[in-house]
Amino acid sequence: MKRLISILSIGAALTLAACQEAVYAPRPAVPLVHSLLQDTSAMGHVVKAYAGERLDGSIAIIGEPSQTLLLAESMLKADFVNNIDGSSTPDALPDFSGETLDLVLDGVYSPYGKYLGKDVDALRTAVVGLSVFAMDSVCRINPFSPENMQHKLRGKVLVYSSTIISEYGQFDVDTLLQLSGIKPYTLSPVQALLEEALIGGDNVNIGVWASPEIASSGIYEAVHGRLRGASTLKVMNSAEEGASNAFRDILGQYRNSGKPLPMHVLLLDGFDMAADELMAEADSIRAGYSEEDMALSKVLAKDFRVIEARDALSRSCYRLMRRENLFTHNISYPKAGFYRTEKDRLGRDVLAVLSERYFTESFLEFMDANTPTVRNFYVPDID
Repeated sequence: MKRLISILSIGAALTLAACQEAVYAPRPAVPLVHSLLQDTSAMGHVVKAYAGERLDGSIAIIGEPSQTLLLAESMLKADFVNNIDGSSTPDALPDFSGETLDLVLDGVYSPYGKYLGKDVDALRTAVVGLSVFAMDSVCRINPFSPENMQHKLRGKVLVYSSTIISEYGQFDVDTLLQLSGIKPYTLSPVQALLEEALIGGDNVNIGVWASPEIASSGIYEAVHGRLRGASTLKVMNSAEEGASNAFRDILGQYRNSGKPLPMHVLLLDGFDMAADELMAEADSIRAGYSEEDMALSKVLAKDFRVIEARDALSRSCYRLMRRENLFTHNISYPKAGFYRTEKDRLGRDVLAVLSERYFTESFLEFMDANTPTVRNFYVPDID
């Protein structure tokens, strides 16, 4: 029992990590990575045990609660491919049939934007801790009762719903796994969107529509800068109201940026924008005869497309799992489980089951309005 309690109490490990040197890597990993590699107690065993067979594990979606729920909704409904041969033909069967999506709703450290330009190492450390929770096979039933434990699936794939984690945290998790002799299977919106944009070739002019904090953070530029190829990138944000006005503003910004014309693809970083709506607006611009429409139409490539982050992550996760043979191959609808990060009585981070009986009214209202599939496929815990 002491081992189980220790696994879920990373507060002490975070304190220890502050006194350790970082592991050598292309850039220094946060001290917690070093601590876990040297740890012979519970948390270190979580990582070592993770090296075993993961086929029966879950797809762990980690991040801010609303983003994680919205991403899970898309993944549960995803039907981009034929499940038999993997071709790009919907087959009326969920792409992640037989899989369990475990939602790690982080209420302790989110929203992550508050760390930008400030204590990003604290965020990086938090992401490592959240990922270890996802890798673990147990969690608490009640955050304040360490003796009450419940088994859970290990996350065989770690999907981060936050763009910020792409630059601050994912590298540290990958480093931890690689130095432990484990092949990392981690995905983030930036990674998935750029991968989707470059399918078919790298001579692509890319626009990104992101929130003000993401657009000014340099995250996309940093990730794109590590790619090889001829693609160009322009990250933008619009203060205009209404999808039509904002889209036109984005095209105008790209036209005036000095980036090569035309734009081949526009990546939607947020989870609240619809590609279909913007593609319809693009068609309207092409058909227009006003001076503005004719100017903006020059920004749009003949094969211009818009890609949503949720769709990109779903496709990227499917490709990864098919390539690495990570599917369970069970014949059943996908399932969803809920977990939440909290502080225990000693102020330590713990992961606990989010039981249906603890769903707040606002939580249920959000799911009813935005993620009905998640609620429908939710697997209530039995205790």
